[in-house]
Amino acid sequence: MSFFDAVGVNEIMERHAEQVMDLEDKQAKFLIKKYREIRQELRDRLDAFPDGTFTSQQLRGILTQVDAALLAMQDRLNGGMLEASDVIAEEGIRQAVGELEAFEGIFTGAVVPINLNAVLVGQDTKNFLINRYEASIAAYSQDLRADLTNQLTNSMIAEENLSLVVRRLGRYFLGEEWKLLRIARTELHNVYNIAKLNSYKEVRANQLPDLKKSLYHPMDHRTGKDSLALAEENPIVDVDKPFRQTFNGKKYVFMAPPNRPNDRAVLIPYRESWNKSAS
Repeated sequence: MSFFDAVGVNEIMERHAEQVMDLEDKQAKFLIKKYREIRQELRDRLDAFPDGTFTSQQLRGILTQVDAALLAMQDRLNGGMLEASDVIAEEGIRQAVGELEAFEGIFTGAVVPINLNAVLVGQDTKNFLINRYEASIAAYSQDLRADLTNQLTNSMIAEENLSLVVRRLGRYFLGEEWKLLRIARTELHNVYNIAKLNSYKEVRANQLPDLKKSLYHPMDHRTGKDSLALAEENPIVDVDKPFRQTFNGKKYVFMAPPNRPNDRAVLIPYRESWNKSAS
């Protein structure tokens, strides 16, 4: 029997994975709420336009309102992500410490308190990731703007009624929610795993010099084939080295999950001494 099959390991990791998924979902929905507020504010402003045939002058006016809404969206979502990342990073650090202490107890029989500077680890995690998230939201906003400009131009050429254009615009923003939700969940999951990785680095430097990292994959109907393959490979790597996978001809190199949108893998600590005790 290996460390990964030992009693307690999978139970702890499964519980922690469920807890963080629930927390990420809650925080992502909080961000979606901000998005919906912007969408409603835009709709209210557009409803003030006089009805009639959609003209080039109205196109310019609507695009001005759309641009203002997208800027407000970026600002509020970035602010919301700062708040959410604090919550998720704290959970990642808490779980990292809990796993290390639990596994030490299971495999060495010793109660070893794990000491780290949670505030510093959390701040380093947030500083490292915030630019990445802001870039994701900026790219999402630019794609929205380009698509909306194309749609509105076509509506003007077709001389559609303005009320129809406004209704369609509202439905379009509603239909885009899933993209934002995917971005939010993916980036929050990255915050969680980077917080764990930073925790491992500090613990390796100060307490457990042989500490390594591996992966735990939640297994259900949503588990991707690439995740199933990676779970079969069961890579164990140094804390400061990347995971590597080749799947369907594509190479993945990543320090911590997710290695793609909607990847639910989580980091797990590993020591060879634990594995020997489990055997």
